[in-house]
Amino acid sequence: MMRLGSDVQKPVIVLLLALWGLLFASNACAENVVNYLVVEDKTRPFQIVEKGESRGGIVSDMVDAIFADSDYTVRHRVFPVNRLRKVIANNELDHWIAYDAPQWNSFGEHGQFVDVPVLNTHHVLLTCREDLPARIDSIRQIAGLRILTLRHFDYVALDRAAAKGTIRQLPIDRYEAGIQLVSLGRADGFVEMESRLQFHVGEHAEVAGPCLRWLDFSAIIPDFPLYLTVDSDWPPEFAAFVAERIRSLQQSGAFDRITTHYLGSDDGQDFRPVAQ
Repeated sequence: MMRLGSDVQKPVIVLLLALWGLLFASNACAENVVNYLVVEDKTRPFQIVEKGESRGGIVSDMVDAIFADSDYTVRHRVFPVNRLRKVIANNELDHWIAYDAPQWNSFGEHGQFVDVPVLNTHHVLLTCREDLPARIDSIRQIAGLRILTLRHFDYVALDRAAAKGTIRQLPIDRYEAGIQLVSLGRADGFVEMESRLQFHVGEHAEVAGPCLRWLDFSAIIPDFPLYLTVDSDWPPEFAAFVAERIRSLQQSGAFDRITTHYLGSDDGQDFRPVAQ
């Protein structure tokens, strides 16, 4: 076997060391990139997307705040919801973070929940009917009514009632359409998270009638928290870091300020940030 002379060996060794250093640095950088999953539609005001680009939102701003002034760099990755599910199921993306709820468990074994919630949800029935009480305690109180829900979202109690013929459940694709149909009396109510309805009623004030009422629907869909969930391949200390940052930002009032930025003051609405 031919041996390299000492004059040749030195440059080769230097080159190999340089390449190894670049590879190490590249891997280190890759491990410090957090791929934040953003759904392209129907998640406003938690995530706002315009022309395919992430443009903030309550959860998006919270995630950015969590990693501000840290060794991590957040990269917003926007996907249609079905594509996002396939990307995670097929392990096409590493080192990701998203928001989820245990009731949904959207990512299954691919994700692990950070054990500190970031928001609490509260569902309401948006309606113009004056004969309905301020709080809906039973499906019987809305029997025979036309109830709007977002297509592809699960509402177990309503789905069961619709299957039995107790209510007429009408799926819709856009908040604007739901607000308008209720305002015009073409539907009896629109069930959704209060925070999202509050945001969209403000966005589409031109179709929101003065008759709109917000009825407490938590007896049918109980309040539940939203959490961040992280790629199961992250080491345990990553989730611990995220949890500690969430606690710190909640205690400082930073998360409340983010929520207020998108939803304004309560104005009597029953949207509740996480209690400290």
